[in-house]
Amino acid sequence: MANTSASRLAQIILAGGREPDDLVQEVIDDALASSEGSAALFRDLVEPLADRFEFRLVNAYVSIFSRVIEAALPELDASKLVERFMRIRRPRKFAENALAVKDVYVLSRITIGADIAITSRILRAAFTNFPKAQVHFVGPKKNWELFEPELALELIEIPYKRTGTLRERLGVYPELAKQLSKKGALIIDPDSRLSQLGLLPLGEEENYYFFESRSWWADEEMPLGEMTERWVTQTFGVPVSMPIVAVEDRLEGFDVTISFGIGENPEKAMPAPFESRLLQLLVDRGLTVLVDTGAGGDEAERVHRAIAEVQPSESGSVTPYYGSFKEFATEINASSLYMGYDSAGGHAACALGVPSLLLFRGYPNERFMIRWIPWGDGELEVLDAEEMSVDEAIDRIQEAIEAVFSDEPFADEESDLDDDFNEDVDDEDLDDEDDDEDADAPRR
Repeated sequence: MANTSASRLAQIILAGGREPDDLVQEVIDDALASSEGSAALFRDLVEPLADRFEFRLVNAYVSIFSRVIEAALPELDASKLVERFMRIRRPRKFAENALAVKDVYVLSRITIGADIAITSRILRAAFTNFPKAQVHFVGPKKNWELFEPELALELIEIPYKRTGTLRERLGVYPELAKQLSKKGALIIDPDSRLSQLGLLPLGEEENYYFFESRSWWADEEMPLGEMTERWVTQTFGVPVSMPIVAVEDRLEGFDVTISFGIGENPEKAMPAPFESRLLQLLVDRGLTVLVDTGAGGDEAERVHRAIAEVQPSESGSVTPYYGSFKEFATEINASSLYMGYDSAGGHAACALGVPSLLLFRGYPNERFMIRWIPWGDGELEVLDAEEMSVDEAIDRIQEAIEAVFSDEPFADEESDLDDDFNEDVDDEDLDDEDDDEDADAPRR
């Protein structure tokens, strides 16, 4: 972690200390003064507090970021933001007449993977529980396109720069508040970046339903997809079991689809020459491979370098993919195996029922890894690659490839998780569909 005011504050909080007032003010001043200070606020403080999925750290975030918002948007009072957050975080059931609801606004999580894993389940529940309502997806158009063909959603496009400055990110608030001001409308917030994780006041509070994914059921080791299903059932009384990814039907495709996407976290990637060796392994096996080049930049350069190092074989091939994620999801659906790091592709593959092999690295704790494991119908093998060498990872992947492209079972029928990182987790903790406690309020 870089030596910034934000990183120093994070270190104190993560070590169990209380946030010093003067250091909090320094973080705020730095974030408002420069793009570097703004980037540090989110990279070195907000994300480390959120990614550990701990109740104490959520409270620390609320205390600090309410002051950040007040400094950037003086019309909002930090103490009132905290009071409102403490009210909306309380679990409650929808007890009104569902048929009388005319509009439901569902906020995007902004990242495609999170929208597949979490938001799409909420969208499905909204359509089921409020049959006479117009359901609105609030967020990026490219995310809406993944769901609209199946659900006929209305889009309220709110541009949000994931790497924007603090002022740019909070700058969407006036338009967002205006769009969501319709009297009587329900707003469902799945811990969205648009609301700065529930802190920005939107709509009518009595009609605001907030899924605080960072701290609910903190004592249970379950993926976010499963947590969302439980929250939806408890809140709206609607059993939801499948995420949504709308793709074109195609009978033939590449044998393997791959994404080497790592978001903004280079720690997620295996060291070189893993990616070129993986491609060579697949080509030597005689498989056709499609590799997503992502949004360009460093990811595309890594893909092109890896492809350039692959020696041709008689029947295997590697093809770079350029295009939208929605089109890539169609390619995933037509393939026999998806492979990649922890990214959107894994959530799409699992939702589509495509066998997947995912490598997790660069995570802050084991709970983060378990929370972000895809939850769906697709067979899944997850490798905890944090301490794996390139040779070890290639060996494990070769075993999985042989299982998929032979008659052997791909993954253990009793668990989707790799034994290496699941050794301390009961199968019961990760398969709660028949748990009698599903109706209980979330525990923190």
